[in-house]
Amino acid sequence: MAQGLTEGLTGARAMGLTPVQAPATAPDTPDTTDSPTDITSGGSTPSTGSTPRGSYIGSTALLAGNNIPALTRSTVSAASRAVTPNANLLRNVQLPKCQQSNVLLSAGGFPINWQQLTAQQQAEHPINMVMFQLGYAAYQDPQQLPGCLGPMGIDTKSIKFVNARDTPVSAVTAVVMKAANERIFVLFKGSDIPNVITDLNCKYSGPAGAAFGAPTSDIRMHDGFYRAWQVLEKDVVAYVASYLKQAPGAKIYVIGHSLGASLASIAALRLQKGGVLPASADVAGVWLLASPRSGNGAWRDAYNAALLTRTLRITNFRDFASRLPQQTQDCSAGSGLLSLMAERGQYAQVGRSLVQCPAASGGLVQWNLYSSGSETLECGSGKDGADMSAATHMLGAYFDAWRRGYLASKGSDLANDARTAAVLCQECVDAKVASRFRLTRLDPSAAFPPARAGGPVTCFNDDNCRVQRAWNAATSVGSTSSAPAASLTRCNGYICSDLGV
Repeated sequence: MAQGLTEGLTGARAMGLTPVQAPATAPDTPDTTDSPTDITSGGSTPSTGSTPRGSYIGSTALLAGNNIPALTRSTVSAASRAVTPNANLLRNVQLPKCQQSNVLLSAGGFPINWQQLTAQQQAEHPINMVMFQLGYAAYQDPQQLPGCLGPMGIDTKSIKFVNARDTPVSAVTAVVMKAANERIFVLFKGSDIPNVITDLNCKYSGPAGAAFGAPTSDIRMHDGFYRAWQVLEKDVVAYVASYLKQAPGAKIYVIGHSLGASLASIAALRLQKGGVLPASADVAGVWLLASPRSGNGAWRDAYNAALLTRTLRITNFRDFASRLPQQTQDCSAGSGLLSLMAERGQYAQVGRSLVQCPAASGGLVQWNLYSSGSETLECGSGKDGADMSAATHMLGAYFDAWRRGYLASKGSDLANDARTAAVLCQECVDAKVASRFRLTRLDPSAAFPPARAGGPVTCFNDDNCRVQRAWNAATSVGSTSSAPAASLTRCNGYICSDLGV
């Protein structure tokens, strides 16, 4: 559940879980799946015939990906085979400087009625590109954020990092900031390698209903995630409360990736219903990116009752983190001798759900949308097992998949959209990674680069991944790239590399 430089640890080693097989519907997590809206094929399609409920993703077998080969890592490496890359891609991508766009302000087009939009309108809204960037901001050097977020409308003096140790060897991070006097953003960072301890502590917390304004509900949380929020809560709430005093009408928006998405969901309901803020405080939007399950069925019910229509949970095809803990999961009962015992818990997802699935033409461009929430994470391709390499878990893969899905749905790559320009600009590039990562060459120490320029370009099918596409995805801001067409490529870790064949 890591991102950036620390995310090279594979999901399998990072999580170390030995899950039990989940039943079709866990006892306290009944399948609340509604028929998914297949945005790219134009509307809601009921599940019929022999197709499992909630897994239908298109009107044809090819679009559903039934005939797509299994995901594999390329066996080709620069060390074992001569590579003749496109000369235009031998240098790091240079993007324009970030210009004042105010995309996080109402005047810049921020959706002031997010909670009133339909699920499809939320899924297709270009503000999602900016939310991917905010999800990544929690991983970046604090000194880099003003140049990226200031032009979006963030008061750079308001950017506050909260760091707290949740175990003897790991810490968690939140960022609180405000955009003028209009809105307050709370961001949560995902895992570094030491956070594996937090991720693995999946036994139930004590009863938590009172913390979420539901004292009679038997809400039980993932103990590791809940403890991580608790060590951040005091300072996060203090900053939010302070900004609400400065801007009493400001709305609150919460974003997180991976472990950070779990913390974001807990924070959102705590801020909305926990009595820690004035009654007028309002969590108006939540983005959960690659979110694990954070609590039991009672947790899901309480969350969705308050925040379902305000929450968009986005999951990539085969993202391992979103499947953990499983709906039915055996977890260590504690430390010492208790570590030899297992407790079985039931866990559930929250919010509206958008699953980004593969299409036969390549790329995670097929969208499955569940407006009432769902535990369904599969795409129906027959290759839906968790990808424990974490290749589809990176925010770069989420950004690229969303943008391609929008293109498939709406016929535009948003090259001229202000929100695209606000994100694909030089100050938003992760400076720690960009100096060492090149689009056509994998540096093993930066195999999972960030979401921006020089970052990953997803491709589901090797034969359909071309350097030209990669170049355009990374650089098209206002015009089409003039780089010449490249030869066929392969994908290693979902990064396109020209093989000169």
